[in-house]
Amino acid sequence: MMKKAILTGIMAAVLLSSCDDGYIQDKEVNLKEGRTVKLTGTLTGLGNWSKDFNVAVAGFNAKSEYAIISKVIDKKKEGRMEIILSGINDEVANVQLCVLDKLRKHVMTFHEIPLGQSKDTVFMDVGDYDVSMLNAIQQSYFNTTCITCHNASSQAAAGLTLVEGKSYDAMVGVASRRIPETFIVKPGNAGNSLLYKILHQEVMGISMNHKDLVSEKNEQSILPLIESWIDYGAQKN
Repeated sequence: MMKKAILTGIMAAVLLSSCDDGYIQDKEVNLKEGRTVKLTGTLTGLGNWSKDFNVAVAGFNAKSEYAIISKVIDKKKEGRMEIILSGINDEVANVQLCVLDKLRKHVMTFHEIPLGQSKDTVFMDVGDYDVSMLNAIQQSYFNTTCITCHNASSQAAAGLTLVEGKSYDAMVGVASRRIPETFIVKPGNAGNSLLYKILHQEVMGISMNHKDLVSEKNEQSILPLIESWIDYGAQKN
């Protein structure tokens, strides 16, 4: 009886210890349930992302900006890769190569495919793609909002060119033509960068109030991305 009691006590202690450690055995998941998307491509620029955002393969519907299902891409990876997103339910209308914040809220899209009624594996070939923070800002904001005025012509506003391939050299570590004592982008210091300031407030010496050009959606998603990019060192790729 004494041996049996000791054995029972040891087993109870082991079980309690497992609970205290917070470890619970995962149930076996059948990854064949639901639909599957297989992304292939050569991705560059993953290593320069700050901790505030992730590049991911994610599924969405039209009702929410939050990903229903997602798979974050390891920031240590670079080059040719194959990423499989399984278990996609019928609520998901499209799958994107995109940027998510820490709450899995959509920030911007690099590439998107609709799922339709397909029940088979959907292949998503994105080719060679720069998924760096700078390119995310370029595609989602500079190209859509800024280059009407800040284009490649000799008449670019304030002499600032924000077209693709030229924006980095025109901004980072460059003094503003209108406010020479201020860098357009000061790496590591968003608060003292003109780009950050003019998107958040009116700035003396700048004729146009750029804050008026910022949509509510961009204020909640793209402006934090720009701030994080600058504070994280304003890296190119």
